[in-house]
Amino acid sequence: MLKKLIPACTALIIALSVVTASASTALEREITNDLKQFDGQVGVFAKNLKTEKTIKYNQDTVFPTASTSKLIVALATYKYLYPKAPSYKQNEYDQDIDMMIKVSDNNTFEALLNEFDATKKDGFDKVQRDLRLSKTEIHDEQAFKKYSYHSVTTPYEMSKVLESIYKEKYIDKEHVQRLKDDLANTIFHDEIPRYMQVPVFHKVGELDDVLCDVGVVQDGHDPILISFYTRTGDHSYSSDFIATVSAKLYNALRR
Repeated sequence: MLKKLIPACTALIIALSVVTASASTALEREITNDLKQFDGQVGVFAKNLKTEKTIKYNQDTVFPTASTSKLIVALATYKYLYPKAPSYKQNEYDQDIDMMIKVSDNNTFEALLNEFDATKKDGFDKVQRDLRLSKTEIHDEQAFKKYSYHSVTTPYEMSKVLESIYKEKYIDKEHVQRLKDDLANTIFHDEIPRYMQVPVFHKVGELDDVLCDVGVVQDGHDPILISFYTRTGDHSYSSDFIATVSAKLYNALRR
């Protein structure tokens, strides 16, 4: 009897695996179709950080960073300004980064850009080299000449930035944890987090014709990274689109 049960159980497992894989493939086709029909420019890179499975679309297309550049500014501050600063200045940096990430404060962002200009002009270039970001430029005149924006990136490259934060690879554990706490407690909930029933840490960005969001959905089992960039004049449309397709990406990539 046992000999008969083992093949039967094996067949059932295989059948369930085929059904699951088929459903996942169908959802991926639906996602690709959605992206193709977007009324504007769109790029996505999504990844299950445990299984390494990815879904991507125009992932190497260059987009203005909008406020997602603040992730790189935060990393550069902790990596290259913070270590040699006196304690009072370190406290200022902590507060500035909290404001810059949680509420996307532009005054603290501009102040840090000015400080890098004055004391560490190659700080952003160093982060870009450290993380092997070949198409990303932050606060850069050459980028402005080429793209009419001072800061640009790709969905894939900004995903690398966020993955380095999530996996605590680049800066010390104390400050990366503070940064992750900031990302988990932003005041923005309309894009990637909108339909998620689990915690998301993320950084949104917005310009006149740009809306983007980069985040990690954390369900306690499979962390799903989503890097999503759009260009269109209708932000209500792009916000709804990011929220809807992000939910599909999460379902397609989680186990």
